[in-house]
Amino acid sequence: MLPDIYFYNPTCELAVANGSENFMPKDILRRMEYDLDLLPLYFTTPKDILLVHKYPDNNFLDSLYNAGFGPFNLQSLEESLKDSYFLSKPKGFLCPWGWSPSMHKLFSPFKSSCSFEYLNSPVSQWKPIHKELYSRKMGIEVLVKILEDSDSKYFTPLNDLPQICTSHEEIYLLQKEWNHIIVKSPWSSSGRGLQILRPGEYNRTNHQVISGFLNHQGYVVVEPFYNKIQDISFQFYSKGNGQIEFLGICSFKTDNSGRYSGSYIEEIPWNSEPSLIDFLEDHLTETKDRIKNALSNSPYSSQYRGWLGVDAIIYKTSNDNFKFQPCIEVNCRFTMGTIVLALRKRLQEGSKGFFSILYRKEGKLKQFSQEQKLINPMVIKENKIVKGFTSLTSISEDTVFGAFLTVDRI
Repeated sequence: MLPDIYFYNPTCELAVANGSENFMPKDILRRMEYDLDLLPLYFTTPKDILLVHKYPDNNFLDSLYNAGFGPFNLQSLEESLKDSYFLSKPKGFLCPWGWSPSMHKLFSPFKSSCSFEYLNSPVSQWKPIHKELYSRKMGIEVLVKILEDSDSKYFTPLNDLPQICTSHEEIYLLQKEWNHIIVKSPWSSSGRGLQILRPGEYNRTNHQVISGFLNHQGYVVVEPFYNKIQDISFQFYSKGNGQIEFLGICSFKTDNSGRYSGSYIEEIPWNSEPSLIDFLEDHLTETKDRIKNALSNSPYSSQYRGWLGVDAIIYKTSNDNFKFQPCIEVNCRFTMGTIVLALRKRLQEGSKGFFSILYRKEGKLKQFSQEQKLINPMVIKENKIVKGFTSLTSISEDTVFGAFLTVDRI
């Protein structure tokens, strides 16, 4: 088996929106890419290669081995791009976190030694259709397919479909109709590119930020603000030949601004209220099947090969009933759900866990990590995690972003 090549570039949607082969994210986002570049380790296989900006220290790698992870195969991105032996060495697939014109340029030296299967896949070259696959507009098209094929009263109604707006006036009208709304840029990720407008609120800051979305990306997506109870992600894999494979379900958390903060390792949070658990048991399979069918009849099934994460929410209506909004967006890339599905296999039965991404000022993250490891040391039994706290990325004095896993007994 040939090795697949992995790389963490979570700013891929911004790179797609920019369109340049020479795209460079803002400093804070570049810092995030550098600090968290080990995250794909948790779903790669021992034969695969993860390209990193710098090697982690041995103590960190030892801690992962002691927790039952590994073995790993790490290589420097910079060195690999200059190494004639590695460039010519046969490879399987190129697997960045997500594709963009700039990612294709970065990986272009590797392509000539890739497998026939990769070179003939939909993701071997950048095409105009790929930009739309990363947009929220395409997610709306998937949502329409789901809702049009269903008469379920447990799905959001068609008159609450997200709307495309190209002016502030159109947004004002939807705010009058829905009162509480969310305005989203077409290309963004992890809860970025959002503006939440409360009833009657449209201040100068909102206006300036939304003007930036309109000027740089051409339009915005506006949708009702729901009384959200739970975020859920449905994980799929597109084989690029019309086939979509279902891989699993994850539940996650966002902050008050809608930004991703972490994921539960179990499928449904263990402490969910009984009525929510009953609702999910009754409707989760149907929802998954309808999403899969919609994806199978969309460009995602033929114009893309790789992981797909479909984010959905469960919300309560004014009558206190649960409903699904089954497709908030389609993430045409690896997601944190990919990592969670891999971590789920590492926990001992009867344990629950939470995967989180944190930001702290320089020095603060290392202090936090050290304190938590002392308070809640990792306990391993039969090569499975029973309980405890561990960092999933290397933490040093200058690290500001980190990924962590906290495990407890249910």
